[in-house]
Amino acid sequence: MSSAERSMAGVNKQSGELGDGLDKSTTKGNQLGKSILSIGAGVGAVKLVSTAVNMVKDSVEGAINRFDTLNKYPVVMKALGYSTEDVDRSMNKLSDGIDGLPTSLDEIVSSTQQLSISTGSLSKGTDTAIALNDAFLASGASTADATRGMQQYIQMLGKGEVDMQSWRTLQETMPIAMDKVAKSFKEQGVNSVNQLYDALKEGDIT
Repeated sequence: MSSAERSMAGVNKQSGELGDGLDKSTTKGNQLGKSILSIGAGVGAVKLVSTAVNMVKDSVEGAINRFDTLNKYPVVMKALGYSTEDVDRSMNKLSDGIDGLPTSLDEIVSSTQQLSISTGSLSKGTDTAIALNDAFLASGASTADATRGMQQYIQMLGKGEVDMQSWRTLQETMPIAMDKVAKSFKEQGVNSVNQLYDALKEGDIT
């Protein structure tokens, strides 16, 4: 065999080894890719299961909270001296008041309970809860904003005075209703929401 032939044979051998090496690398790369995909799929499955479990957990907890609220309402109201008929009348009025609205019964019941304690009247608490809920939704508030605004109103009512932070929350959550309420006191010299705040703060309007 000539030197040229020996050189060519060596090149072919090295080429073959290189090809085998590339084939093995490709195989290993494919295996690695499959492993990574498998791990990714596994992680995704775990996340999916975890999300599903959390959704079920939140749903169950929400249902329990709603159940507790609705069950405690007549008990608390009766403890405050209201009759079964009073409570049933309130529940029926609340159910009718939110019919077709995104507000849940347990939310409006919770607000009514707090308002009734603050006002000293179940009837007034029921009417106020429905009126406020309507005012929030009519102003374009979401159910979350309506709940936030309702809590601020209840806090002010409980303290017996207005504060700027709560007032700003009401302005944010029911601007249309607040404007109409302010203008309804025009005869008392009130022409804006800010003037209404000042009048309430000074005790000129209660």
